[in-house]
Amino acid sequence: MKHTVIMDILMAAGLAISLLLGGLKAFAADCESVQDKVLRLHIPANSNSAEDQQMKLRLRDHILTEYGTELAAETDITAAKQQIEALLPEIEADCCAFLAEQGADYSATVQLVDMYFSTRTYENVTLPAGNYTALRITLGSGEGRNWWCVMFPPLCIPAAAEVSEELPDVLAAEGTEIEFKFALYEFLKKLFCKD
Repeated sequence: MKHTVIMDILMAAGLAISLLLGGLKAFAADCESVQDKVLRLHIPANSNSAEDQQMKLRLRDHILTEYGTELAAETDITAAKQQIEALLPEIEADCCAFLAEQGADYSATVQLVDMYFSTRTYENVTLPAGNYTALRITLGSGEGRNWWCVMFPPLCIPAAAEVSEELPDVLAAEGTEIEFKFALYEFLKKLFCKD
């Protein structure tokens, strides 16, 4: 009798672990599909001085005004990435000219990169931790606090208020409803995944 109870407990525990691991695998796949549908903007400031932090925000506003509406016209992430990649030299020259006009004694480096972001909440959407493609504009040394947003779908451009409600639809492609428990995912990812 004791042997049967122990076996039942072990079988129940094995089933629970199996279901949990299967759910986590599906969850990880959903997270990766979200990461493939988003283009982020990441701007590390030159330093944490008040002046450099203000410069970061002024440059952000300038870039979003100059390039955000063009990107908002794109309908898919591949086209958005291609457009940004084609504009990289122009964006870098524009950033450097803007910084010079503002009296900054440093320039900017502009890249399209694949980089890690922790879980972030933007308005009514939470993006899972992971690697995302980002337009990274590094100001000077890039050692200051950074600013980020979602450039595609457009959540950080002036017209984003109308578009941001569409993000859950864009991210939930193929009828998949996305609902995550990110703290657990990040904890397990740190335990089992090496970057």
